[in-house]
Amino acid sequence: MTLLRTLREARSGVDDAAWARFVDMYGPVVHHLVRLLSPGISDADTDEAVQDVFVKLVDILRSGAYDPAKSKFRTYLSTLARRLLIDRYREASRRQGREVGLEAAEDVALENDPGEWMDAKWRIACRMAAERRVMDESALSEQSREAWALLSNGQFPVKEVAKRLGVPANTVSKIKRRMEARISAMLSVLMV
Repeated sequence: MTLLRTLREARSGVDDAAWARFVDMYGPVVHHLVRLLSPGISDADTDEAVQDVFVKLVDILRSGAYDPAKSKFRTYLSTLARRLLIDRYREASRRQGREVGLEAAEDVALENDPGEWMDAKWRIACRMAAERRVMDESALSEQSREAWALLSNGQFPVKEVAKRLGVPANTVSKIKRRMEARISAMLSVLMV
């Protein structure tokens, strides 16, 4: 919240360091969120959509349009991303002369409880970004990476992973606890 407050208070000027930290922290989350909201979107379109979200967010924070008393930031940012994606689909539809849109089931779910639906998407995107960041940036052994890759999708239990890697189950359990702790620490930062 301190970083968000810094960005809101820097309305008149640009705090490049704060924006760099913000994009570094939330860029992967928004990337995963765009993928979740728009399955099948190309890499180039994902990158463009993420950039659109941040460009719009700059304008919103500079104008003071975001009010933390009205909604959680994650709900606001998720909704902003979804609206921008809908706008992109509508524009593509107009250009192509046909109807293109989000999945009907997701639209129904959104209408039933938009806050809960967007919060669920945000949590999934945060989890994906946190796991990716821990895997990419942590000084993990190859064994830890392999163990987590087998554990994280829930396909294999600890004993099976231990057997596949030729290590004691206790070792795999320790790897699992350490990885979950690192991911939880990253999630505590992202879940504003």
